[in-house]
Amino acid sequence: MKTPRRALLNALTLTAVATFAGLATPTPISAQDLEIAMDRGQMTEFALAHIAVNDARDEFHGAVARVHDPEGRMRAREEVEEAITAILEEAGMTREEYDQITLLISLDGELRTMFEEVMAELDGGTRG
Repeated sequence: MKTPRRALLNALTLTAVATFAGLATPTPISAQDLEIAMDRGQMTEFALAHIAVNDARDEFHGAVARVHDPEGRMRAREEVEEAITAILEEAGMTREEYDQITLLISLDGELRTMFEEVMAELDGGTRG
């Protein structure tokens, strides 16, 4: 699931510069504007990775609540980072790609709707 990083960064940079310069009002960025296509299968793969990443983060927060020394907290943080890296590698994406897809879902209404539908399906017991 490779995404055109340069196109995303350029679009976000131009939008920010124009907005701060008072030259334009921000307009929503869509995946179509960046020529990024995600089909339902790719969105399902992303959603499964998203669920696993959130589960790892939840475990981390529970571990940190039980650990009171700085070394233990650092160890817990390293473990969650390793777990997230492994989850994303298994899903075939980098942390940067995961973050970019997350950003696109937050900016693109159609992608967000598809993501919410897929999450509802997975939550409905069809996971796995």
